[in-house]
Amino acid sequence: MSAFRTAFFVLVLALTTAVPTLAQQGKVGFLHPQRVLNESKVGKVAQEDLNRFAQEKDRRIRAATQELQALQNELKAGNLSEDETRRKADALRQKLQQQDRLIQESNEEVRVEEQRLARYVMQKADAIMRQIATRQGFTMILTDPEAIGYVDPAMDITDQVLRALDQAGDQPPPKKK
Repeated sequence: MSAFRTAFFVLVLALTTAVPTLAQQGKVGFLHPQRVLNESKVGKVAQEDLNRFAQEKDRRIRAATQELQALQNELKAGNLSEDETRRKADALRQKLQQQDRLIQESNEEVRVEEQRLARYVMQKADAIMRQIATRQGFTMILTDPEAIGYVDPAMDITDQVLRALDQAGDQPPPKKK
C-alpha cells in the first residue's frame, strides 16, 4: 500500500508542476459569442431575418385567434339552434386545439431558425477567430462567458473578430427553405 501512496504522491507532484508550466507556454484568449451575434453586421441581418420570420408566425397566430373570437361571439349571441350551437361548440374546440398546435409549432420553428442563424454567424466568426488566434499566438480561445470568472481585456479578441467580420462583407444569412 505504501508503494501506491508513493506513486500517487509522485503523480500529484508531477501534475501540479506540469500545469503551471503548460499555462506559461500557452496564450489563452476569449471571444464573446453573444456580442458577435448582436453587434456584427451579419449578426444584425440575421436578427432582422429572425424578427421577420417570427412576425410572420405571429401574424398567422393572430389570424387564427380572430377566427376563434368570431366563433365564440357567434356562440355567445345565442341566435343559433341547439344543433347549430353543438356543431359550433365542437368546431370551437377543434379550432382551439389547432391554435395550440399552431402556437407550439411556431415557437419551435422560431427557436430552430434562431439556432440556424446563430450557427451561421458563428461559423463565419469562427474562421476569423482561428486566423486571429494563429496570428497572435493563442493556443486556446474560450467562448463560454458562463464558465469564466474573469477575462483580462487584453485577451478578449471579440472586437477584433467583429471588425474583421464586418470588413469581410459576407453574404447575409441564407433564407430558410
